[in-house]
Amino acid sequence: MATQIVILNGDTINIDNGFVIEWADRGGSMPAIPDTVHCVLWNNLLGQNEIQNKDANGNMTGNTNLNATSDAVGSTTIAALLTWAETRKGEIETAMAAHRAAQEGGTDNEGETWRDYL
Repeated sequence: MATQIVILNGDTINIDNGFVIEWADRGGSMPAIPDTVHCVLWNNLLGQNEIQNKDANGNMTGNTNLNATSDAVGSTTIAALLTWAETRKGEIETAMAAHRAAQEGGTDNEGETWRDYL
């Protein structure tokens, strides 16, 4: 399971302070988080682990402190997000490796990216 996650809702997901997933690459198995969540911070960096909330216009409405992996983010938990993050990271790394192998072996099709190997 991943130990750190920073989710910028609609933008990126940073796993373990270094593996970044673009929002479009999150896949269909990511636990849902509400549109009113701007950001989820769960890491060991300075500052509070928290959910940063926003309204429908994108204006910040306050923060919710997070203290345990069992804390809720909408209908999911930090633990579920960390588990999903580790799984998705592995899927992407496997797809990237398969794409590199196809490139090196000359078996990839023109225009293919690692996303074609998911």
